[in-house]
Amino acid sequence: MKETDVGIEFIGRQGFDAIYEKYKDLIFQTAFLYINEWYAAEDIMQETFLRYYIYMEHTRVENTKNWLLTTAKNITLNYIRDNSRAICLDLGEDEEGAYGLGESGEEIFFDKLWRREVLRSADTILGALYRRNRRWYDAVTLVYCMEKPQKQVAECMGMSLESLQSMLYRARNWIKKHYSEEYDHIHEA
Repeated sequence: MKETDVGIEFIGRQGFDAIYEKYKDLIFQTAFLYINEWYAAEDIMQETFLRYYIYMEHTRVENTKNWLLTTAKNITLNYIRDNSRAICLDLGEDEEGAYGLGESGEEIFFDKLWRREVLRSADTILGALYRRNRRWYDAVTLVYCMEKPQKQVAECMGMSLESLQSMLYRARNWIKKHYSEEYDHIHEA
């Protein structure tokens, strides 16, 4: 390695440290706004800066903030999508479990089977919605799965509350039109 290569690497590291210090709180807050989980938001922040470190030679300095925010948002939405089964259908089991002492083995079996079918249906619907329109997916996931206030979601997505409500209405109608059987099955709960 040449001496000049080491110097360039060192300057890049100093630049990275400056960017990290400047934007780390913003990136953490962005992830935390979506998922409201401290440790997951920290992991997403670290993953965002790791990706930035790897790709910083290819990003322009004046676009760094937008690049970091977009990357953090995408990582967060992937995290939400990957964990949507558990989030959307909060089974709410305490330590005794939903299968109290008075339930028979047959009731427990059919309850588990029903829950598995509901999770599969929700996964199918959310996956199709994600492929159809990612903004609809973002809105539906944040409002209905994460139970974020619509006003907060509208601000996060950069739109008016009325536009968000219209988007949610269109997304629900699309789901009902294309997945009415699965939609009804989920809402039997």
